[in-house]
Amino acid sequence: MKKKHILVGLCTLLAFSNASFAQNIPKQGGAFSMFKKDEAISSLKHGKVEVIFINLWDEYYTPTTLPPKQADVTRVFLQPDINVDNNVLNGFVEAYPQFSGLQIDKNQKLALSLGVWQTPSQVIMNDGQVQQINFLGKQSSPDTVVSHDNILLDDKPDTDITLKDTNGKAHHFGPSSNSQVLFFSDALCPFQHLPKCEQKINANNQLVDLSEIPVKTIIKPFYITAQDVTSYQQRFELNHPVILDAHNQLFQKYEITSLPYWIVLNSDDKVIYRGEKPPKRL
Repeated sequence: MKKKHILVGLCTLLAFSNASFAQNIPKQGGAFSMFKKDEAISSLKHGKVEVIFINLWDEYYTPTTLPPKQADVTRVFLQPDINVDNNVLNGFVEAYPQFSGLQIDKNQKLALSLGVWQTPSQVIMNDGQVQQINFLGKQSSPDTVVSHDNILLDDKPDTDITLKDTNGKAHHFGPSSNSQVLFFSDALCPFQHLPKCEQKINANNQLVDLSEIPVKTIIKPFYITAQDVTSYQQRFELNHPVILDAHNQLFQKYEITSLPYWIVLNSDDKVIYRGEKPPKRL
């Protein structure tokens, strides 16, 4: 019995991170166990139901394109129970009303019972029976390699941005800036929606010591205050510039869609490296 409890606990910890997961999809027609008895969840037992699992933290970076809603199908939105509460949900739904009615899947119990291991995912059900599971995000190839050749994006129009770090020093991002390494991170680390963030922050600290060009940490703005950024800087003993991207300017300019994440810019503000691993050569 202890082994079973440990296994379930591990599954819960691993589910819904931004890392790649193998799907364990039940056979068509498979039933699920009912864990919560509120009105929306109970409706899964009856008629045609479409359950869409999202992770609101990911939605801020890469919004999900929802499939057309069918008139005779009840649509239910669920969010994994990872670093969220009702206030967070209300703020998200206010910004993204297409997810109205979003609920928390407590301890990921419903997702685990249905065999859903990644977000965003769509589960089609009929009278409580699973008919189909579809992943709604972009599938990444298991052979994808972080390199300069196959994942660099087309250059965006030149944009000059100046932001201040936690010490009040201005930093310039644009065509006339110097070469620099940008490490995009989240002041909420080490919460579960940030896979291996502590290890990556430590790797970036090592990069700071080795790099001949400046390394700067850029913090995402959502649900973050200046005090959160200062606490992050102190918690990980950072001795390089830390910048709060308060209006999401750098995340949009350099098209950052996952965290933690590195890019290297040359003196023309061109991205010469990007990836979820630190650059090997600078």
